[in-house]
Amino acid sequence: MSTALVTLETHPRQGQSRSVTVPILIPDLDEVLALAARLHAEGNPYSGREWGWQVTYEPEIRESAAEVQIPDGKGGFTKQTMPLWSPASFTIGENEVWFFSLLWENGADQKPVEFLDDGSLLGTD
Repeated sequence: MSTALVTLETHPRQGQSRSVTVPILIPDLDEVLALAARLHAEGNPYSGREWGWQVTYEPEIRESAAEVQIPDGKGGFTKQTMPLWSPASFTIGENEVWFFSLLWENGADQKPVEFLDDGSLLGTD
């Protein structure tokens, strides 16, 4: 776990907002990856808090015949039956503060694609 600083804009009060710099705790990515691997191995949807951050895991969805709504080009929708696939995904953090995600876009049995957004962090201890 490390400490980093992030600058946030407060909500406007009397028409003005202000910037504040606050410390936040950032979990070790090895621990985050271990959590993601465990959730992926279990294969169940998960939503909760770990290390103070919101965590979500969604397992892969693979259906040979799913009924989906498709735009009909006239402002409405029409039902169609087709194969459906959605990759497994894992997220932790908050956009524009600190955020990490994994997407198993090549299949549940392949290595996931990682994305880390830590551009708002000012420094770490």
